[in-house]
Amino acid sequence: MKKTKDQIKKNMQAVKAKGSKIEKMLAKELWKRGYRYHKNCTNIFGKPDIVFKSLKIAVFCDSDFWHGKDWQIKKHEIKSNRNFWYKKIENNIERDRKVTDELTKQGWVVLRFWGNDIKKETVQCINKIEEKIIEKKMVKYSKIKNNLEIEISKENKNKDNDLAFFTHYLQNSGSPIESYYVKKAKNYIDQIGNGFNLLKKMEKIEWDVMFPFPEKPSFTFIDLFAGIGGFRIAFQKLGGKCVFSSEIDKYCKIIYEENFGEVPFGNIKKIKEKDVPGHDILLAGFPCQAFSIAGKKAGFKDVRGTLFFDIARILKKKKPKAFLLENVKGLNHHDKGKTLAAILDVLRNDLNYYVPQPEILNAKDFGVPQNRERIFIVGFRKDLNISTFDYPKPLNKKTSVEKILEKKPVSVKYYLSKRYLDTLKNHKIRHKDKGNGFGYEVISREKNANAIVIGGMGKERNLICDDRLTNFIPVTRIKGEVNREHIRKMTPREWARLQGFPEKFKIKVSDAQAYKQFGNSVAVPVVKEIGKAILNLVLEEK
Repeated sequence: MKKTKDQIKKNMQAVKAKGSKIEKMLAKELWKRGYRYHKNCTNIFGKPDIVFKSLKIAVFCDSDFWHGKDWQIKKHEIKSNRNFWYKKIENNIERDRKVTDELTKQGWVVLRFWGNDIKKETVQCINKIEEKIIEKKMVKYSKIKNNLEIEISKENKNKDNDLAFFTHYLQNSGSPIESYYVKKAKNYIDQIGNGFNLLKKMEKIEWDVMFPFPEKPSFTFIDLFAGIGGFRIAFQKLGGKCVFSSEIDKYCKIIYEENFGEVPFGNIKKIKEKDVPGHDILLAGFPCQAFSIAGKKAGFKDVRGTLFFDIARILKKKKPKAFLLENVKGLNHHDKGKTLAAILDVLRNDLNYYVPQPEILNAKDFGVPQNRERIFIVGFRKDLNISTFDYPKPLNKKTSVEKILEKKPVSVKYYLSKRYLDTLKNHKIRHKDKGNGFGYEVISREKNANAIVIGGMGKERNLICDDRLTNFIPVTRIKGEVNREHIRKMTPREWARLQGFPEKFKIKVSDAQAYKQFGNSVAVPVVKEIGKAILNLVLEEK
């Protein structure tokens, strides 16, 4: 006997209520993977087959025929009752679309799988569901930052230290390194009233920062005298994971956290060696200081009280496989060469590292248009049996100031006042008459910039001529009018480019602080090339 439409409808509803075969297949595999869910939720719009309520994920198992898979092709295969089936299937297609749209508006993630795909590719379907579950469980760092007020304090250094422990914990959660930070991270959370349970809920953090660490690092490093992270950018690009950072300048800390999602610890002199995690490579761009050396060399005692000593004591305790130190070119001849000699003596004899002769490298040879010479010291633990090291050779990349200049006209605030430009001119003339070459300089766009430094007319020795300005009304307090010779300072972003910082690097401080920070930074491409040479030797030993 031919069934009526009401009977057919009733039968289909009964099948749906019991759960279709394809739905049961999917549910069974999800259960095996440890996922718990709700089935056939009639109180949710569209009645999804499988639901993860807390995550707002709705899964539909759509049979190929009833829901119109490849409908524009398959509909021509229907031989009888075409009008009925066309209307029926097309209504189902439209209903599915409306359900998906409405649930999406309500904040649900909607996943639809064809029955045949579930049968033939069950694992792939489960993997897609799992991906969404993981995404939903992830907590964005920016959300944690806002909720927990992760912001560098200009007055409260204790809070900065708490934030250093907390952000270092987040960066290393799930690894053995977390043990160095978890106790004080918990204390910080408890102090602000959020409770340690918050940490436990963070199954995975989405690091929505400019420079997240690699998920599967091939080595670890620490970043001492970190500045704004020039070393870190280079070594993360090479596959490394930073497990500890230290920087005393609060404005550097602001930029560092903004770009990496980590607040560096403060004064290195107050950091105990035992509180620094083990690591493969130590990185440090330390200040140049005179040592008190009297009479017979006393090795380690010679360098006590200096910032280099703080590097040395960490090297002595943690014994990383290698290190890379950076300093100004003048270290080579500082105190008639005694300073460098004392450093090398400690590294080679007291700490037992193979240290090849330090080398001076120029940033202009590594793809950035800046004549910046710095001395680099590389060392390897002697038990690695590394006996030779070649510093990288120039890359022979042609570049010029033209390539780092802003594409659009810059603010009038970067243009010198006529009065100040006249002062610079007179100042240069006076020194020239005395036989000195000191003074301001307007850089040719086809050449390299001078070394960008803070003090010593660092900005004034890198002026450029930019005739695109049309509005000469000052926007800052200057004495007199804006010069009509189109002479301006470079912008902080242009200085960032001179140091090889990526375009996405965030500058979240005043111009004055930005100039200082980029002026004190390492040239990223240079340390990256040295890093490659180090890793070619160190990673072979793993």
